[in-house]
Amino acid sequence: MSKIIFSDLDATLLRDDKTISTQDMESIHRAILEGHKFVVATGRSFESALAVTKSLKLDLPGCYIASYNGGQIYDCMSRKVISNRTLPMSVLRELFERANAAGVYCQTYVDGKVTSYRMTEELEYYCLHAALEAQADEHFLDKMTQEANKALLIHLTDHEKLQRFWDENADWAEGKIDFIFSSRIYLEAMPHGVSKATAVEDLTKLLGMDIADTIAMGDEQNDISMIRAAGIGVAMKNGIDAAKDVADYVTEHTNNESPMTEILERFLWREGNT
Repeated sequence: MSKIIFSDLDATLLRDDKTISTQDMESIHRAILEGHKFVVATGRSFESALAVTKSLKLDLPGCYIASYNGGQIYDCMSRKVISNRTLPMSVLRELFERANAAGVYCQTYVDGKVTSYRMTEELEYYCLHAALEAQADEHFLDKMTQEANKALLIHLTDHEKLQRFWDENADWAEGKIDFIFSSRIYLEAMPHGVSKATAVEDLTKLLGMDIADTIAMGDEQNDISMIRAAGIGVAMKNGIDAAKDVADYVTEHTNNESPMTEILERFLWREGNT
């Protein structure tokens, strides 16, 4: 029975230096050749996720990208977006206004570029680590012709400030935006109802498969919904306690120690598994 394997990128599939072990790459390719599906499930933008997927030679039949925390699903074989959920422009505009008033940096994604009002330390930091191009324009919201899949609030030194912003804007956001942390410095702002769990549910339905035949692995708060939704939910040894608490299995190895091979050997290739 074929499986769909969902994997977060940062601190899960990728090592701390943003590379993947040769052993894990070979294991993933073996799984794909055996007829299993592989999904990069990340909070990153599509362009950033696609660059990583290509570098891992995973832009193959049977491979998919669930970017923007499940807001968009891309079929690597057909090279087409097969599911897309966005923030209404009115909601995005008010989010930026509220973030600006609170002194919290906010960005979104336009035409493959990371976009905000002005060039800041946060924008430079994010683009460096995501390998994306920055675009600073005070009037970018007025020029947008398509809705964005998400926004991202960043504070490089004060996690509590991001938490306060979430708390203070929870009533306004209800029914419009779902906030979730992808790290201590990144507060994701998703369309209401969108999460990595929706990527698991949406792709399973699109492929006509059973959710019991899904495996999902991650390490952070934004991975928890996916870990819960999958048939087998896996948390990383290096993950947060909240992810481990809801997981069916916690890896014996960290993201620096070929965890994907551990997962595939345990749940696909161990004697008795099919």
